Parts: sequence; structure tokens; C-alpha cells
Amino acid sequence: MGYAGQSGGLAISNVVFGQYNPGGRLPITMYPASYVDNVSMFDMQMRPLSTNPGRTYNFYTGKAVYEFGIDRSYTTFLYSWNNDTILVRLLRVNVTNTGDMSGDDVILAFVRSRNATMNGEISSIKQLFGFEHVSLGVNQTKAVFFPLTVRHLLIIARDGTKWLHPGSYDILIGQQHMHTFKLYGQSIQWASKKHVFPSNENI
Repeated sequence: MGYAGQSGGLAISNVVFGQYNPGGRLPITMYPASYVDNVSMFDMQMRPLSTNPGRTYNFYTGKAVYEFGIDRSYTTFLYSWNNDTILVRLLRVNVTNTGDMSGDDVILAFVRSRNATMNGEISSIKQLFGFEHVSLGVNQTKAVFFPLTVRHLLIIARDGTKWLHPGSYDILIGQQHMHTFKLYGQSIQWASKKHVFPSNENI
């Protein structure tokens, strides 16, 4: 818990004594204390280098104190893949509360490339492309849906251009590997839309 305010003590005690079942995900990566010694304050690279272990869950190669997306709950959840094919744009995942207490879960959907590098660019470890919050009673199951398009597979190069590369990709729900699919063809640069801002006299 961050800055909990005047009611923080009560909130924490309700969790500790089981009167409240927490549900949520950590939205950041918590690095070890040694991280500040491993990265120069003048080095703003996101991707890992010989002088930089990388930043965020996309590229950090070290061991985090708490990883992005970690959660805590007094119950357990089971994810099951419910797609015969991923040719459809909408992926369905069934979530079941397998514990003995009602609880909330935030389901995180990631995609990752099996290619370590693409045209010289280091691929991200994984990329979040969707999340859904559900409340489940004991033994209750709900279906959640995640749209997946080729936009979620784009790699952003160091110069800011976006690329779509062929190869094998994994779909993960939380930490669980669900499916692998293959993209065929050649690498193409993704056309970026230009944003035209009004002139000063129109503001």
C-alpha cells in the first residue's frame, strides 16, 4: 500500500485479518536497491545494454523485487483457453474461482515474440494488450474477451518507426502460456498517422 491516508490502518487490518479479500495488480516494476548503481542517470535507454539492464516489464532483464502485474488474494483463480483458433480477432478466456472465498481478479493478456531480435532491434520480453476485472464467487466461472490485432505485434525501433515482423508469437494470460501462432510474410514498416495541430490563431 502506498500513501494510505488516515484510514490506511483500518484498510490494512481488514486485509490482514481476512475481512477483505484484495483484488488488483501492481502497475509498476519495483526494482532492487542495486538498480540505481547499475544504471547511469544519463542513460535513458529502455532496451538492455552492457551498461543498462533495461527498464519496465518490457525490457528489464534483472530480478525485480515485485514484478509488474503481481497480485495477492485469499483465493485462487484458474484460466482456461477457450479458442479453437485465433484467426478470429476476439480471444476468449474462462476464469474460475477455485478457492473457498469470493474474490476479484484482474486478468492480464500479454503477447511476446519468440524472436530475440528483429532487424537488429531487441524484442520486448512481453507486451500487455488487454486487461479485464472480474468478481467471482466460489466455484464461479466467467468468460472474458480480449481483442487482438496486428497492431499489438508492432515493434517500435529506436528511431520511432513501427515495424511488423514475421515469426512465432506467444499469447500469455497472466504468467500462463496459452497459445502460439505464426505470422508469415516479410517485415513491413507500419504507416504512422500524422497529427495536424491547429495554428495559434485558431486556439
